[in-house]
Amino acid sequence: MDAANSQSMSEKCVIDNCRHIQRALCKCCKQDLCYQHLWEHNDSIISQLNLLKNEIHHVNYRFKTLNIPEIIKAFQKQIKQWRINSYIIIDRLYDQKRQEFTEYIEENVGKQCEYMNQLQKQIDEFIEIEDGDQQEIKFIKSNLNDINEKIDRIEKAICPITILPLAIDEHSIQINC
Repeated sequence: MDAANSQSMSEKCVIDNCRHIQRALCKCCKQDLCYQHLWEHNDSIISQLNLLKNEIHHVNYRFKTLNIPEIIKAFQKQIKQWRINSYIIIDRLYDQKRQEFTEYIEENVGKQCEYMNQLQKQIDEFIEIEDGDQQEIKFIKSNLNDINEKIDRIEKAICPITILPLAIDEHSIQINC
């Protein structure tokens, strides 16, 4: 009887507290089950599959109803705003540098005019008192040449200016989907 009892115990359904004899091996979970638990197990799997089917249907519906033009439009709106903001930054820099250059030129021209007035007074004094030597004349000529060169550079807008190409890091805009 002990052998029969152990045989009948090993042939019981694997579900706890089930007294029924195993009738089938479930291929998906490899468990020996009675008919009742096999059907319940099968119903559970079918129920899960149906839930997955519904979920897949829902996801497919969401894909089909995506408003692609609106999504693209929203992206384009964001990138356009970035572009506008970038132009604002460029315009500010442009205005700042233009103002700096204008001030630089006006200041230098003003200084040169002041210096020219001083040279003019000096020449007028030399002529009035009929005084002046070769060294002073040479000094004034040298200064006039320097001033003429500076005026030439100003007229031709030849100034030591370095303008680097605008470097935009393509990683400034990242699409994180």
